[in-house]
Amino acid sequence: MKLKYLGTAAAEAVPAPFCGCEVCERARERGGRNVRTRSQALLDGRLLIDFPADTYLHALREGLRLYEIGSCIVTHCHSDHLYPGDLWCLISYAAHKKERPFNLYGTGAVLRMAREQCEDIEQIIREGGLCLHEIRPFEPFEAEGYRVTALKADHGAPESVVYAIEGQDGRAMLYAHDTGLLPEESMEYLKESGLRFRLISYDCTNGLLEQGERNHMGLKADVKLRDMLREIGAVGEGCVHVVNHFSHNGGGAGYDEMAPAAEGKGFIASFDGMEIEF
Repeated sequence: MKLKYLGTAAAEAVPAPFCGCEVCERARERGGRNVRTRSQALLDGRLLIDFPADTYLHALREGLRLYEIGSCIVTHCHSDHLYPGDLWCLISYAAHKKERPFNLYGTGAVLRMAREQCEDIEQIIREGGLCLHEIRPFEPFEAEGYRVTALKADHGAPESVVYAIEGQDGRAMLYAHDTGLLPEESMEYLKESGLRFRLISYDCTNGLLEQGERNHMGLKADVKLRDMLREIGAVGEGCVHVVNHFSHNGGGAGYDEMAPAAEGKGFIASFDGMEIEF
C-alpha cells in the first residue's frame, strides 16, 4: 500500500491567508515543506481521503486525473475536509468522458452537508456523476477494493470519524484526523478486531503545545495514543508512525521545527506531496 499526503494542514493552511504570525511569515519566506495546504490523502492512487477546497490545487500539483479516481471517504463535515461546491464539477456538461460515478462515503452529517451545499446535486446524481453512500461507525464497507471501517472520533463536528483501512494483501492503516485521543468504544473495537496497523497517521494540530488531548492532538498526545494502541496490540511490526494536520497555532512550529521534534519521538512529520509505502 502507498499513501500520498496531498495536503497536511489544518483549516487555515500554512501560511494562513490573512495571518502575519512568525510561523506564517517563515513559511512565506522559506517555502518548500513549510507551506501546507488543507489535509487530504490518496491511497494507492485510487481512494481519496477527504475532499477539501484545495482538491483542485492538489490535482494540478500532483498531476492527478480526478476522473480516474472512483471514491472518496470523508472524515467529518467541517469545510476543510469537505468542500461540496466543487462536487458540482461532476455535472455532465462539466465532466466529459467520465465513465463511472464518483462515490462519496460519509456519515449522515457529511451527506447532509453535501446535499445542502452542492448546487444541482440531485441532477448530478440522476445523471450518474455522483453516488452518495451513508456509513456508520463500526460497520465495515468496501471501497475500491479496500475494507474500510469508520471509528468514532473525539472532535467537534457531528458524527466525526476516523478510518481503519485494510488492503487485499492484509496490510492495514489507521488515518486518525481530526480527533483527540480515540474514544473508549473505538479503542475497544480495535482491540477486538485483531487489526495490526502498518501505518498510523496521527492528528498533530496542537504541534508542540503541551496541552491538548480532546478534539485535536499535539505531539505529546500522539505519543500517548501510540502507547495506548501498542497496549491493545494494534501496532504491527515495522509500523510507520506519521504526524499530520498542522496549524500555525501549534507552539510556533513550522515544518523545519516540527520534523526534528517528531523524529526525536519516533514519528515522521508529513509534508505536502510526501509518499510512504508500507
